[in-house]
Amino acid sequence: MKNTLTICSVFVFVIFVILPAYAVEHQLGGDLRFRAFTAGDWTGEKDNTGKDRALADSRAHFKYAAKINEDLAVYTKFRIDSDWGAADDPGRSGSIAASMNLMVSYIDFNLGETNIKVGKQDFFEARGNLAYDSAPGVSITTPFSEQFSFNAKWIKFGEGGANNVHDDLDTFAITPKIKLNDNISIKPYFWYVTSNEVGPAQRTWKWQFTEKTDGTKLDIDKFSELDMYYLGFDFDAKLGEDLSVWFTALYQAGSANLAERLRADLAYGSVDFSGIAALGGGSVNLGKIKLSGQLFYASGDDNLDDDKYEQFIPPETAYYYWSEMMGLGSNDDDVPNNLNWALNNIMGGGGTAEFCATDELTVTFGLWYAAAVKDFIGNRTKKLVEADDYGTEINAMADYTIMENLSLSFIGAYIMAGDAITEENVKDANIEGADPYFIQAQIKASF
Repeated sequence: MKNTLTICSVFVFVIFVILPAYAVEHQLGGDLRFRAFTAGDWTGEKDNTGKDRALADSRAHFKYAAKINEDLAVYTKFRIDSDWGAADDPGRSGSIAASMNLMVSYIDFNLGETNIKVGKQDFFEARGNLAYDSAPGVSITTPFSEQFSFNAKWIKFGEGGANNVHDDLDTFAITPKIKLNDNISIKPYFWYVTSNEVGPAQRTWKWQFTEKTDGTKLDIDKFSELDMYYLGFDFDAKLGEDLSVWFTALYQAGSANLAERLRADLAYGSVDFSGIAALGGGSVNLGKIKLSGQLFYASGDDNLDDDKYEQFIPPETAYYYWSEMMGLGSNDDDVPNNLNWALNNIMGGGGTAEFCATDELTVTFGLWYAAAVKDFIGNRTKKLVEADDYGTEINAMADYTIMENLSLSFIGAYIMAGDAITEENVKDANIEGADPYFIQAQIKASF
């Protein structure tokens, strides 16, 4: 870590010394936040602390952009995380270790009207249900008119390496944007995900079809010739100054052959995919009050023991934020038992009411409900959980601006958990359920 920080420091110093001769515009920015939080009963079982946390931590983002001319720029962003008091926390007993990640690093240039981005960059598609993260790749955008622009991209999801050259996982996508007028736009999606050979546990893709109703995990050790498609669109409309509505629909199709099987009695040699996801909502401004709401649905698997997989599988870059706990929210590194980072075997909805109490203080209340669409294998019992409620979640948030670029926030969230979280309906499980909760205080400075 020390060597990495030294190299980065030298690199930035060299940029500042050399590039000014070429009239480069340098831009530095970022943010730094400190928070303390408690997350309790996240397993949904009383006295089971397997997913509970209570800690203070920090996160810093450092952004640097070099705008060399009107048609060429370089962007980088680092993130440094640290848990206070941990054995490797910076400054403790002389240690300088920390978790530093290169989040963004890409070249942005124009060739005529065409914009090209090459490197690790941010992607946001299908409101996060296809991508809401940084990933390495190439993005090319060409505007043909004020009403129509064309975008094509390649995203590298997985690299097999020198000894596994066939294990790469790649996505090729076409995502044009159509403006019907100044207030209405449509963004179609066509994603093609492919791999010659990939293990089901590679990266963070949720290949849940590898878990069967007998509780066996990884019936399938590896599959080959993966061909997966995502087709869909975003629709956005602004109806006047204070009212907006939106809608997103996705269809997933494709197939994969089973290269290796752990169970000799497995009757099929391939699997077919056919999942759907749909979500929509809107918001209205009423002076100092803003009301927002939405509904969502993502299909589950009809039969966990056949070769048809109807459950919608979000890509690994997918993060969909809706509530504070079941929907990631501010605590975006974990969710309660059996929930996912994006829409997956779930239906529900809810909304928020945001009150601007003063110029400095905003208070928000949220109410959400979600349920499993189909039966699934529980993360804790590894047995069949019948489709039931995830639960009803209540949120309360307060944001206070101390001064420009410095803010303080408080969050409280509570889930009246259903059996899809607690797994109480699992046969012979003998589980006493518990309701998950989350409390957080945070101070954040931006620069």
